Amino acid sequence: MENTAEVVFRGATSLAQRMRSERPRDGLTLSMVSVLDHLDRSGPLTPGVLAERQKVEPQTMTRTLTRLEEEGLIDRVPDQADRRRLRIRLTDTGRERLADHLRPRVAWLDQAMERLTPTERELLRLAGALMESLASWDDPAVAP
Repeated sequence: MENTAEVVFRGATSLAQRMRSERPRDGLTLSMVSVLDHLDRSGPLTPGVLAERQKVEPQTMTRTLTRLEEEGLIDRVPDQADRRRLRIRLTDTGRERLADHLRPRVAWLDQAMERLTPTERELLRLAGALMESLASWDDPAVAP
C-alpha cells in the first residue's frame, strides 16, 4: 500500500505542473503571481510578512516588489498603526492583471472537473482547503 503523503505529493506535483502549462505568458513570474494573490486575499501586508509567507529572503522580495511596483500592480501605503512603516497594497490594475492571469488556469481546471461526479468535486474542494492549510504549516522543530 502506498504512503498517503507520497500519493498526495505526486498528485499535487502533477496538477501543479499541468496548471503551470496552462499559465499565460504575460510577463508575470510565479513569484509575482504569488505575491499578488497573497495581497488579494489578505489585504495590505508589510514586505517582511510577504517575504515570510513566500519563504524567501527579504532581498528577493524587494526585487519582486520593485518589478510589481514598476508595472503599477502594487503601491506602498502607510501602516495605519505605525505611520513610519509601509504596507504593500494591490492596485486595481494589479487585481485585474491577477484575475486575467488566473482566468485560463481556473477555466481549464473547471472544465477538467466537469467530468467528475458531484461527490468527487466536493472531495476536491475539501482537499484544496486542506492542502492550503498544510502549505501554511511550519514545523517549529525544523530550522529555517
